[in-house]
Amino acid sequence: MFLCHLIVHLTAVSIDPADRNVRAKVQSGPVPMFDRNKHAHVIENLHCYLCDVDVSPKSKHCSTCNKCVSNFDHHCKWLNNCVGGRNYWHFLNSVISALLGTLCVVLIAFYIFIEFFINPMMLRTNQHFEVLKNHTDVWFVFLPAAPIKTQAPAILALAALVATLGLLTLVLLGQLLSFHIYLMWNRLSTYEYIVRQRHRQEASDKNSEEPESPSPKMKHLQVHVSVLSLHKSFLSTFYCYS
Repeated sequence: MFLCHLIVHLTAVSIDPADRNVRAKVQSGPVPMFDRNKHAHVIENLHCYLCDVDVSPKSKHCSTCNKCVSNFDHHCKWLNNCVGGRNYWHFLNSVISALLGTLCVVLIAFYIFIEFFINPMMLRTNQHFEVLKNHTDVWFVFLPAAPIKTQAPAILALAALVATLGLLTLVLLGQLLSFHIYLMWNRLSTYEYIVRQRHRQEASDKNSEEPESPSPKMKHLQVHVSVLSLHKSFLSTFYCYS
């Protein structure tokens, strides 16, 4: 499982997710800085003014990578690479393999912790324990590659620590995988989801800033007060001239 995760992880890192025209262009120098005095957006009419190429409709210019990415999803800081159409499935398989590998480690840690109290001899089947049959308080860690002698409390502490960290990792990876399953179900990218949430938040903030419309009774009272004020003004003018 570790080798599978390593392969898909390195593949997701090494694949260039840039737009086809960006990859085909021979860049002679650094990409220029964006000037908002000349253009309102980096990409206008399917042309990127920084990459200076025509791009596909779903391409976005990543500010971190400073290049247009085809079917842009998000920039992953753990991969140190953008996730786009060319490497999205490798990224997703990397998450799945990491989740399954962590699950295996957690199950093994739980097995060691529970079996230590039920039948500890099941954990002492390695050949290094044959010369320690009378020393049940001596254990080994890092078997079978680099056995190091230790005591029973260290085995329990190590198993509990690995299980705790593994459960935390499972929660985080599970949340990430569930989020991307939700995005695929709704045919959204991470970028589109963030933009949609931002628009909803702006609309919500705008509605909260608008004053509440007065009730019918309040409107009637306001009209009545206006009529009284007009009547009072008329009487004051009448008495003044009379």
